[in-house]
Amino acid sequence: MKPIREPNTLTEGSVLYHSAFGFAVVKGVEPTSVVLGWEDHGDNLPGRVGHDVLRRVYAVCAPGGFFERALRDRAALVDMIGGRPAEALQLLLEDLNGPQERADLLDWVVGRKLMPPEGARHWWEALRPVLEEDERFVVDGDTVRLARHEATGPLARLENPALSPSRRLDLAIAHRAEIPDDAFLEQLTLAWRTGGTGVRDLAMKASREFPPSAVLRHMLAPGPDAIEAIIHALRRAGWESEDVEPDVHTQLLDAVVKGCDAGGPLDHEGRLAATLARWETPGIVETLTDLVSMPDGKRLVRATFAALPPRRAESLGLDMLQCALDSEALETATWLGGECLSIALIDRAAMAERLMADRPALAHWFLERYAGFTDPVPMFDDGNDDETTAHTAEVDMSSVVEGPLPIERLPARSGASIVGLGLAMARALSMHHKDGHVCNPNGTRVTVMPDETMSVQPGPADDAPVPPNEAPTPARDVYAGAVLILQCLLGRKWPANIPAQRAVPYLRYVVPMLPPSALAPLDAALHPDPRLRPRDGLAWQALWQVAAVAEEQRAYAARDPAARLHIGYDSHIGRMKVLLTQTNQDALFVSSKGPLSMLVVCDGISTANAGTGDVASSIASNVIATLWEQALPRLVAAGPVEIREFLDRALRMANQAVCEAAMRFAGGNLDGRVPMGTTAVVALVFGNRVWLAWLGDSRAYLCGGYGASLLTFDENQASERLRAWHLGFLDRWDPSGFALIGYLGHFDEMARAEALPAHHTSFTLCPGERLVLCSDGVTDYLGDTHPEAALFVADAVRDSDPFEAARNLVAQANRGGGGDNITAITARLWDR
Repeated sequence: MKPIREPNTLTEGSVLYHSAFGFAVVKGVEPTSVVLGWEDHGDNLPGRVGHDVLRRVYAVCAPGGFFERALRDRAALVDMIGGRPAEALQLLLEDLNGPQERADLLDWVVGRKLMPPEGARHWWEALRPVLEEDERFVVDGDTVRLARHEATGPLARLENPALSPSRRLDLAIAHRAEIPDDAFLEQLTLAWRTGGTGVRDLAMKASREFPPSAVLRHMLAPGPDAIEAIIHALRRAGWESEDVEPDVHTQLLDAVVKGCDAGGPLDHEGRLAATLARWETPGIVETLTDLVSMPDGKRLVRATFAALPPRRAESLGLDMLQCALDSEALETATWLGGECLSIALIDRAAMAERLMADRPALAHWFLERYAGFTDPVPMFDDGNDDETTAHTAEVDMSSVVEGPLPIERLPARSGASIVGLGLAMARALSMHHKDGHVCNPNGTRVTVMPDETMSVQPGPADDAPVPPNEAPTPARDVYAGAVLILQCLLGRKWPANIPAQRAVPYLRYVVPMLPPSALAPLDAALHPDPRLRPRDGLAWQALWQVAAVAEEQRAYAARDPAARLHIGYDSHIGRMKVLLTQTNQDALFVSSKGPLSMLVVCDGISTANAGTGDVASSIASNVIATLWEQALPRLVAAGPVEIREFLDRALRMANQAVCEAAMRFAGGNLDGRVPMGTTAVVALVFGNRVWLAWLGDSRAYLCGGYGASLLTFDENQASERLRAWHLGFLDRWDPSGFALIGYLGHFDEMARAEALPAHHTSFTLCPGERLVLCSDGVTDYLGDTHPEAALFVADAVRDSDPFEAARNLVAQANRGGGGDNITAITARLWDR
């Protein structure tokens, strides 16, 4: 078995192995995933697996090898084991790559049901003398290996494709004097491309004897592994752009452009482009500007903006806009101008005022190009009885609509546009609702007009995107409007057989740049009970307006390092868990030191048999707490980059500690074992600024007058499939599949600890807002759907002391069933 480096090389019929799930046959190959048919049957076995997961935790069996034969032609393999045992053992050793203990070999033979345990022991005793005389094998006590695995030198040993990245790097460094420069650099960059962060850091240090251009030339190769390694190098190696030769800069830019040619997801290329922009790579602005005119270029440019902080993204967008104007690419310039307004969340006048001192030409361009366009964030309008008032509202556009356009034909919007879209839709609906009319909006009857307004044409009730069997009411119109906004963000028509609220827990993974408060009004409109939705367009508009004001306040709020956090917390094993005499597998950590606060919630994974979930969550929270105490003196003077690096390091060290403990529980061998693991959601608060990092499905919410807005996304198979559907690689979205793909306690394919990348966001916490961190035991038992759970979260923390709010959440989850461990942390700024 070999690790899967390039999933695109898999074909139908390939046999794959997962250490916990067993063996599966590839039934179908898709651009970003493969369809699997498992040897065993079970509800938790994934039917479709993405390429990133394949690289991390799966291995492919050699064609004609032992394990493929065991799956495809068991009878013939059983005959071989009985009649030609040495040949069968050779196949098994070739599949396992390296020396094997007698007990492990017998476990494989018995575990594959090729021989009963007692027969396997007799088989080995009869085979042992034959092996000692067979030149194909080397026997050392109870250990046997193939003779050709005997390497004659470091280079020969490094040719083994099954070497883990860390082992490859250790071996190359240990034998540096014996390895030529070019071969050594090749091994360094191979480990750099395929290893985790720790391996990459060590490879970076070992590469300092080589010029940056030489390292990057070896590192440049197709695939996301190479791109991630390049990003790591450019961010952390300390190289200057001027130190790299021009042809390497050209190759780096080509690596960005190739993503548009491949037609797949562009997250990796977007992050690379963002890194090159920060690194001031010559030609990056011109390259990105040229990409706007390509079919997938806009997607890549938006992915680049999403990978940058808003102000830096805005600056890059303005540089690209100037480049487009200099080259007289007016269509490109118009699109980029709209993107800049979307990123900045301001109107043309505010943008012009911001640019007038340093870029007067661009300031005048914004004023002239968008003359007559209304403010994308209008003041709240309670609606009047003037019959001449148009049934329209403003919408935050990021490109110009050349003529009346049905909303279903509007290109996919960035997440930054959601507040403007919501305000526009709600106000347009409210103009009908104030007269007592129901309009049944759908994708063809809601029109975006050339002056960036929407009009709603009433129509029949049977073709609006609404829940089945619900009577036409203003509340039903609100639901339909929310579905249309969801379609604008996803660029796909929402399937009628799936409730639209199912998308909310994953939306931040799929749609970048969603403002912190933006999901609350959308979520409220998708509530399954029409009595608990906003009653009409006017009530819905009020929620959007509160969110718009909050984001405006957030955008211009000064950093307040003197602000302090008021924190409350509570945890409970869960009412049903108590009856079952189970343990609390949640763990939390809370600490405040002046303006600095750390909030941590971990939820142990209960399916482990190498350790337990409560041990994993306890280890993770304790490691993070220890690192927090050690880092406090440095964090007082830390900036955003240092804080994010601290969070990454804390989660990386927690992963290492959980993996080491799991390996001890497993007696040093994870074969057939499921190692323990845990989710983690971590908030580091400095004054009024919050940095969030998370792995798994523990959540964070931001609560205010707009409701409870989910800040994180659940990192599971359903989110991966929603993203693939959004990008056009799946014909439909299957919302089932809650198996986590992100957690602490992750091993690589060679059973070495390998931290998965954490997800991050940061924002300013405004006065009156509440931050909530919780395990899924809270949200799963507050309601059957996400809008129901979010409504309870918002109600529990509104006007409450943080400790009382946390107790309310835990108590309500217990009243809802208490079928899981329940942990909640709530926090707000102290009143001053």
